[in-house]
Amino acid sequence: MRKKLLRGFYTIKSPNLKHLLRTIQLSVILLFTCVICSYSSNIEFQKLEISIHEKDINMEQVFSIIEKQTGYMFIFNSQIDLSRKVSVDVENKLVTEVLDELFKKTTIKYVVEGSHIVLSVEKAKNVPVNNQNSSKRKITGTVTDERGDAVIGANVIIKGTTDGTITDIDGNFSLDASPGDIVEIRYVGYVQQSITINNQTSLAIRLMEDRQALSEVVVVGYGVQKKENLVGAVAAIQGAEIASANAFDVGNAISGRIPGAIVIQGSGEPGKDEAQILIRGRSTLGDRKGDSKPLNPLVVIDGIPDRSLYEIDPNDIENISVLKDASAAIYGSRAANGVILVTTKSGADKKATLSYQFSHGFKTATKLPELADAGEYSQYISDYQTYQGLSRLYSDRDVELYKSGVDPWEHPNTDWMSDLIKKWTTESRHSLSINGGMEKMRYYVSFGYKNNEAFYKQESTSYKQYNLRAKLDMPITDWLETSVQYGGFMTTRKYPITETARLLGWATLVVPTVPAFWPTGEPGPDFEGGVNPVVNTSFEAGYDRQENYKNEITFRASIKPPMIEGLSLDAFFNYDVNNYNKKIFKKPWTLYYPMYETAVRNADGFITDMELEPRLRGLDSPDLTEENSRARKTMFNVSFNYGRTFGDHTFSVFGSFEQYNEDSFMFDAYRKYFISNLVEALSAGGDKDKTNSGELGIYARRSWISRLNYSFKDRYLLEFIYRRDGSLKFPPNSRWGNFPAILLAWRASEEAFWKESLSFIDYFKLRGTYGKMGMDPGDPFQYINKYALDAGLSLGMSKDVVTKIYQSVLANPNITWEKQTTYNVGFDSQFANQIFHLNTEFFYNRRSDILVKKNASVPSFTGLALPDENIGIVDNKGFEIDAGFHKSFGDIRLDLTGNISLAKNKVKFMDEPERSVPWQRETPATHTAQS
Repeated sequence: MRKKLLRGFYTIKSPNLKHLLRTIQLSVILLFTCVICSYSSNIEFQKLEISIHEKDINMEQVFSIIEKQTGYMFIFNSQIDLSRKVSVDVENKLVTEVLDELFKKTTIKYVVEGSHIVLSVEKAKNVPVNNQNSSKRKITGTVTDERGDAVIGANVIIKGTTDGTITDIDGNFSLDASPGDIVEIRYVGYVQQSITINNQTSLAIRLMEDRQALSEVVVVGYGVQKKENLVGAVAAIQGAEIASANAFDVGNAISGRIPGAIVIQGSGEPGKDEAQILIRGRSTLGDRKGDSKPLNPLVVIDGIPDRSLYEIDPNDIENISVLKDASAAIYGSRAANGVILVTTKSGADKKATLSYQFSHGFKTATKLPELADAGEYSQYISDYQTYQGLSRLYSDRDVELYKSGVDPWEHPNTDWMSDLIKKWTTESRHSLSINGGMEKMRYYVSFGYKNNEAFYKQESTSYKQYNLRAKLDMPITDWLETSVQYGGFMTTRKYPITETARLLGWATLVVPTVPAFWPTGEPGPDFEGGVNPVVNTSFEAGYDRQENYKNEITFRASIKPPMIEGLSLDAFFNYDVNNYNKKIFKKPWTLYYPMYETAVRNADGFITDMELEPRLRGLDSPDLTEENSRARKTMFNVSFNYGRTFGDHTFSVFGSFEQYNEDSFMFDAYRKYFISNLVEALSAGGDKDKTNSGELGIYARRSWISRLNYSFKDRYLLEFIYRRDGSLKFPPNSRWGNFPAILLAWRASEEAFWKESLSFIDYFKLRGTYGKMGMDPGDPFQYINKYALDAGLSLGMSKDVVTKIYQSVLANPNITWEKQTTYNVGFDSQFANQIFHLNTEFFYNRRSDILVKKNASVPSFTGLALPDENIGIVDNKGFEIDAGFHKSFGDIRLDLTGNISLAKNKVKFMDEPERSVPWQRETPATHTAQS
């Protein structure tokens, strides 16, 4: 007679994202249909009539009669007394009236669910749940995802209690529950399920992916965390938003989208337009020679540091996270400037999907110098000379002819900037990807091409990039999964031999009364030193070609031992190699000079044709410089992660060992006295005055990493980070640095008082963090004296010039880390049914032990060279505000967000010499130098 309540799980899944809106419409229609059907079923049940004429029968017999007459089935548990005797004498009476009479003066209540009449016993009021423990029984179940795969580590908790468990490696669980209890099944990235326990002894639960929840999972250092449980100041952006920006590179795509990230693009030149990113401004003095590397954040792509953010295809990115406060301490010695974490796309267990994206953009110069034309220039010069009483360079007729343009041979009107720079140039990007999987093996493969065209009219600059990315995830067993990832990049940059700043400077110096080109098309004469800016932007004077070939490969393995719940063991090995080739070939260029004695003139005396004399300008003969270098990076990491939930307590522990090695070499050679520019090889150059040189470089870092996360009732959150790094750059006895951090958060909106009094604020989390981070800039081995070789001494009777050795750099045996102490306070909030959000941050950083020179103690004019010392101090403070509006209007989703960041830094000490005027000082006050 007892029957099992059957519950169905339905999933509406779109095979293609472009059908998202249609899926939403179908979902709404289906939901509406289900509601109508449910409502209709209730109406139908309420209209049913039954007839029973029985005396002294038990409840089980009454239920059986009703089932036969109505077609409905009763669902109940052992708490229903089936032996109770009743007498029923009704004719064509509504079934609801009969049931109401049967259960009158009892604690039994009923509800109609589809074709079932579910009976339950109403609990007595003010009776603690613990008093009913005698009715508890063991419930077993299995939790799977939409594909039927076991969900490991899902939380299974009885609502309102601390009783719960997690699923094992097969997705199975067991726990004790009483009839009427509600069992909640939770797992990050999936919709929470709630099951009411009636007569069940086993459950089969299928969890559906929550697309919105998935987007709230944020990548942090060496792992992921749910956004609502984040403790640190971590900003995140999804790959779809990056790709929608249609920017040429990722740096420009995130500009203005991440609070605290300041993006500066200092150039638009192809291949040199990589934007500089500052996280919360500038916290260090950096290299005083203008090198921006000491200021850049650490970029980590798929767990591997120091990869290029400029070269990666925006369409390959799954998400980006930025660690801005003490949460970055997980990267210890490299984290003081902030950390940018990039996760690339992986395959999905589905039928293969082919995607192609193409974008084409147009660019124009933001601002160019406005130059006087020939008429204006000749007029200005004439007026000035007349005012000064000097003889005039240009007569009134000359001025008139420059303005009219009727005599281009002798009175040209040259717009040098227009002849140099295009009005518009273009850039394009292509991306082709295949995403899919089969038999639990998943793959993602993409191919990309980027082309940034010249902005010179001579088509002499360009940047081209080809990139290939492949990721293959291969489960070996239920507890062992492996993956291999490859990234390949081939880039080519080509430029004139003269840098852009100088070319543009020349274009502002040369006068408009000199022709860039003669009317017959030949390039005009130089204005000094053989320089014609238009010709020098072309490859007539040679070229500078740079080629990069990068290969990045990573092997990963993950083990989840079935005998230990919540434990995972992971390891990866990475190998990156970058081959760089540079070739600068310079050659004389040809300019043409007038031969007025050959000029042919018309009736008005204007030249109509004239012979031009070609002359080689610039170099006497071609010369060639070739450079080849290779940088190789290897990285090995092994880690464990263990996490469990015990009632209201959830914790996870992470530990890792990491070894990073880098080696590089560079070789360059130079020759000149080429007989011809037809053979661009070193062997074609002369032996005289040839040079060559080479360099070797090494770097290594070893790290021990740990992190503890704890939460109580998902309300009080704690994170503790500790990293210990050893760097090759420092002396063996002081090579190691310690970088701790503690992060605390309180989800106040989960408190009862908040829900009662401040329910209009849906979510509020208060955060506070403190941590220490570091940097190890500069060259290795600064703690030992360095010597260099030089030729130039003639010794002995033979008068042979022999190599000499000299001390090039004085040692600093006390060199150590730059250290940064970071404080951050902030809150996250959502209100008005999550229509609005408002997040704020307030931060203060102090960077100490910055490597700078003792310019006050030993000025450069003394000729003495002392090593850099850890004496600089910089303070940095500011705030961030991030706000947004999010609402759906039918099929239209509107998201409006904005953020504002302010970072202010002050140089506290840098051993600065006295200045002639106070405003030239960089430090706020005079410091007495001591030696």
